[in-house]
Amino acid sequence: MPRKLLIRTSEYPYHITCRSNNKEWFYIPLTDVWWHSLTLLREGVELFRVDIRAFVLMSNHYHILIFTPECNLDKFMQFFNRELTRRINFQAGRINRVLGGRYKWSLIRSHQYYVTALRYIYQNPVRAGLVKHCSHWPFSDLDTQGHGTEFRRWIEKPMSASDSEKTRKKLRRYVVETG
Repeated sequence: MPRKLLIRTSEYPYHITCRSNNKEWFYIPLTDVWWHSLTLLREGVELFRVDIRAFVLMSNHYHILIFTPECNLDKFMQFFNRELTRRINFQAGRINRVLGGRYKWSLIRSHQYYVTALRYIYQNPVRAGLVKHCSHWPFSDLDTQGHGTEFRRWIEKPMSASDSEKTRKKLRRYVVETG
């Protein structure tokens, strides 16, 4: 079956997910994968001028909510996945693939879908039974107690005009307060 054709746009954000090979856990501690991811996201923001709005790392996959003002999602993702694989393999003393395949993407074309995607991303650790509240997952940019604070320090940007007050209220109510 052919790949889903990538729709390149600067107008709408994407929800990205990518799973490890055979759904296995990453070969190195999740804390190390988190720091490699942060480093690469920081580099990717500078190199590709993308705008990352959410990032959650799980034991065998990750989620990113991203805007691509230069319509370069494919180039950013190629960089991120290639370098993440290289760093994990180097640290683990392994070769070959870490990720099970190409990333999967969904184009977010409405405020409601934006809120739904954010909730899905942040609630992932709660649904997996890993934490009771989404802000307690240490490998999420929503985490205000630990690793997420560092993420927010360099990734935080003012919400754009498309992120209306209505969306902000929905985010608070549905994403944070319910999980």
